[in-house]
Amino acid sequence: MSDEAAGADAPGVAELWDTQYLPTREAFGAFREGLCSAFMPWTIEVEPEGGFEGRIESVILDGGSIARVRMTPVQAARTKLDVARSAAECIYGNFVLLGELEIEQQGRSNIARQGDVILYDSCYPTTLRERHDGPYIDVPFMITKQRFSATRDLDAAFGNIVMRRETLIRPLASTLTFLGEHMPSLSKGEVSALFDACVSLLPVAVGYADRSHANKEDFPQASHLLREILDFINRNLPSADLSPQKAATSLGVSVRYVHKLFAAKGSTFGSYVAAKRLEHVCRDLTSPSCRNQSISVLAYRWGFNDLSTFNRAFKQRYGMAPTQYRAGAGG
Repeated sequence: MSDEAAGADAPGVAELWDTQYLPTREAFGAFREGLCSAFMPWTIEVEPEGGFEGRIESVILDGGSIARVRMTPVQAARTKLDVARSAAECIYGNFVLLGELEIEQQGRSNIARQGDVILYDSCYPTTLRERHDGPYIDVPFMITKQRFSATRDLDAAFGNIVMRRETLIRPLASTLTFLGEHMPSLSKGEVSALFDACVSLLPVAVGYADRSHANKEDFPQASHLLREILDFINRNLPSADLSPQKAATSLGVSVRYVHKLFAAKGSTFGSYVAAKRLEHVCRDLTSPSCRNQSISVLAYRWGFNDLSTFNRAFKQRYGMAPTQYRAGAGG
């Protein structure tokens, strides 16, 4: 945004986006651009009929970003396409200063109210709804997952949870409140130090909130997503262009996360796909209904687009060529 548009009331390092400096027809588009530049792609819709007003004071830092936002309440979403286009895997959070915020992710809805902090994962499609009779105000932040390398079970710990005002530890609440009140006048070094403090305090705050065991079981687990990916693979095995990218885009997660799920099981996307395709070819090789079909037809049917690769993989897995396997089965 230009200096003229930013105005004279932004002496610090925060990037300012304010609709009051723009023509009405351009205001919402500029505001949306500001949010997406600070917090990766979002699809944002204006809810009210009476026009839109908004102001963002944001600072982009190493390992994340933080802002103070005052706006007419809207509905926003991170679609599957938004997730696929994102450059990093992050944890999102919002410290609500005025109004309430509903987050819907992986079939679970949570509502944060004034003084609450809500955390959710950038790897899943998300719907965000802001509500208030007047302007909605909060401190949104985004932290790359690498900053939480020491946190165990990260996806469950920060997966669409609310830390209530009454249980939020005072150091975190005070730090976020201070940022919300003073961000425009702080230097980048000061914002960075306070942001780092929030990163360190979040795992402590989540643990202090002491969610019950029964409640934890309600959170989306990686195993659930892995089952969805396996179902997608099994439905698309005949497609020669089946890939981690296609699976990630279809399910609204990152490619890196797809690889991570398979690695946790001691496997890879490619080896799983190849094994399932070989199983189907073996079944057809011994099926009376496929007796007159050539081996190459069966291989192509199940997604192998190179016969030499297929023959090599088959022999490595079953210890014999496909022709020997068919002959031994009486086909």
